Amino acid sequence: MSLAGDKSGLLDRPLLLQDWCLRKTADRMELGVRQIRTAGKGSGSIELTLPSALRQLVGLPCRITLHDGERLDILLRPDLTAATAAFATIWRSLARVFARDLAGAADHFPTGAFAFGLLPRRGLAGAPYLCWQDGLALSLGNPEQAAIARSIAACATHLSGGLGISADLGDAFGAACGFLAGGRMMFAEWHAPCDIVASQMSSCVWQPGAALANSSCVTSDQFWSQFTPGITACADLFAAWSLSGSAYPALRAAWLRGRSIELNRG
Repeated sequence: MSLAGDKSGLLDRPLLLQDWCLRKTADRMELGVRQIRTAGKGSGSIELTLPSALRQLVGLPCRITLHDGERLDILLRPDLTAATAAFATIWRSLARVFARDLAGAADHFPTGAFAFGLLPRRGLAGAPYLCWQDGLALSLGNPEQAAIARSIAACATHLSGGLGISADLGDAFGAACGFLAGGRMMFAEWHAPCDIVASQMSSCVWQPGAALANSSCVTSDQFWSQFTPGITACADLFAAWSLSGSAYPALRAAWLRGRSIELNRG
C-alpha cells in the first residue's frame, strides 16, 4: 500500500494510526508489514493500521485505487486540497506585496515550481520545498512558527527571480523572509543570510517574528501590514547585492571570519 497526494477522494472512515518503524529512501517510504483486519462483526468493512508519524493525515478523505494483476497494489491518495489552498494563499499574499515587479504572479500558484513532501526536510538543496504537514497545519489555522517560516521561505525563494535577485541569492532571500515571518531559524544555512541582513537593515523593519506575535494569524491583514515593510526592504537589499555581485560574498566572508573568531574564543 502506498500514499500519494491528490485533490479528490472519499473514504468511509478515518484511518487508524499506530507506532511504526520508518525506513526512508529518496521519496519512498517503506512502511513495513501490516495486517488487514475486520473493522468489527457485521460491519463488512476492513482496516489497516498506518504509522503514527502520519497522524497529520487523520480525517482526510482518501481515494482508494486497486491495481490488479500479477502484483496487487492498493494506492491511497489523501485529499490535500486544503493544504494546497493554504500554500496558494501565502503565495498570493507575497506576490501582491511585490505586485509592481511581479505582474500577474498572484493569479496562479505555480505548483510545478516546487518540490513537495509529507514531512519537513533537513536542508535547502534542490527546488523550493513545501511540506504537506505544514500546509495542513496552515489550513487548520493553528500552524507552528516553523511551518510559517518554512512555507514563506519556499514561496519567497521562487518569487525572488522576478525581483531582480540573482539565482545564487534566492535561497538566502527566502531564508531571510522565512526568519522574519516566523522568528525561527530552521536550517543551519539560514544563519549567515539572516545575520548579514540584520547587520544591514534598520531594527525598525527587521523584527523577526514580530508581525506574527502581534496578529491573530498569518493570513490576517494585520500580519501582512506589519510584515510587508520588512520583506520589501529585504528584497531591495538583495536586489542591490545582486547588481553589485561582490557585496554579498564580501559580507559573507566577513561573517565567516567573525564566526571563526567566536569559535576560537570559545
